[in-house]
Amino acid sequence: MWVYGSIWDASSWATENGKYKADYKYQPFVGKYMDFKLIGCKSDGPTSCRSPSVTPSGTTGLTSQQSSALAWVQNNYLVYDYCHDPKRDHTQTPEC
Repeated sequence: MWVYGSIWDASSWATENGKYKADYKYQPFVGKYMDFKLIGCKSDGPTSCRSPSVTPSGTTGLTSQQSSALAWVQNNYLVYDYCHDPKRDHTQTPEC
């Protein structure tokens, strides 16, 4: 299972130029994760240490059923994908 969380400020780039308004009457926005274990490398750690992949890949990635379910959700609910936004600088987004 993968966990992904994002907090953004409802800027125009993430709301289709203001089409989707953020409703701050529901703030503060809180995300809770139970039994979440984070692994990685210390910033000053040895070069042999590699951080976990940003996205699932290879044999440890999603099953074909999970990939199909994810594609269905993206096709039916995805509003904005910064990886496909030509106005964004993708040099700092390796997942794209």
